[in-house]
Amino acid sequence: GLGVQWYNFKFENKGYQTVNGENGVEFIHRTDVNGFKSKISASYLTLLTMFRWDFAKMNNSEKKGVRLAAGPYFGYRLGGRSKFVYKEWDGSGRKKDREPIGNNLNDFRVGLRGEVGYRSLTLFATYDLNTLFQKDRGPSLHPIAFGVVF
Repeated sequence: GLGVQWYNFKFENKGYQTVNGENGVEFIHRTDVNGFKSKISASYLTLLTMFRWDFAKMNNSEKKGVRLAAGPYFGYRLGGRSKFVYKEWDGSGRKKDREPIGNNLNDFRVGLRGEVGYRSLTLFATYDLNTLFQKDRGPSLHPIAFGVVF
């Protein structure tokens, strides 16, 4: 299949802002404002190929049975940015700082996806074999995602 996927990495410590630095992304601890949302997002055009085993069809039971699937995926980055939402300490309104950080992210994404399904419910997990950031441009992070498909 072919599709578009988004990564949204929300930071547990909301006081850090991600910005472009001279040698990659930098995580700046903002003590001058009250930060309440900090995240990095990236979108990818993704091609997915999976091998599927449907045990219900193998047993001639079309409604009851487990499905298993696994395969590689390949993606091309469409965009990437950081977002920091905060309030000034004086109580003034909510403000947002957005910064494009795509030049520090890997342009290509390669990984593995697995699925387990029963009836109309399917659980999936993905693991990127390459890192989110380019070499020496950010932390060494291999994204993992999981979820439900209806």
